[in-house]
Amino acid sequence: MYGIYENGSVIAKFTTPMTVRSNRPVTVSDTLSLRRQTSLQTAQRWEIETGVEPLSFNAQDLFVSLVTKGYSETVTVLMPQNYGALMARTQKVSSGTASGAAKATQVTLSNVQGFIPRGTFVQFGSHSKVYMTVADRVPAQAVVEIYPPLRKTVTAAEFRYCDDVMFKGLYDTNVVKGMVFDNGILMSMGTIIIVEDLNA
Repeated sequence: MYGIYENGSVIAKFTTPMTVRSNRPVTVSDTLSLRRQTSLQTAQRWEIETGVEPLSFNAQDLFVSLVTKGYSETVTVLMPQNYGALMARTQKVSSGTASGAAKATQVTLSNVQGFIPRGTFVQFGSHSKVYMTVADRVPAQAVVEIYPPLRKTVTAAEFRYCDDVMFKGLYDTNVVKGMVFDNGILMSMGTIIIVEDLNA
């Protein structure tokens, strides 16, 4: 289930509405003739804005995480997959490996099973960056297209594309580092934002 994980167990489940946003800085300006000029940066990160299920008897785990991790320590999140991609996917368990050079927008797959639809979040080996497929990958196809370009070279790296893509993130600076209670016994954090930790 999608949420914040600690020691392999979920400590806070995500609720809807949920937003998974791609943040890639772009500079936009209009000339005097009203022509638009844009300059796109290479840096990119994913940001999750979501509700968290109200907690009662097990609220202490999230409370400790919020206080001790603060805004500087990494938290682990099971990356929410796009529902359409999830339903179109034919494989329930990840398999195979992937290889690609830094800055590449395609990776070569080996022993990867099933249909992988565009819009699927993927990961490579110990490389914590999360990528998204931008084109369907049919079982016989040797490559898959990804966004953003690879940040570093991967060689025969484990290819994760099912419910095993673990997002390394940081609590955003507007998230309360403590408890928010509703009706006395329910810890209800409302909406939280977790941004991808590009240093992980």
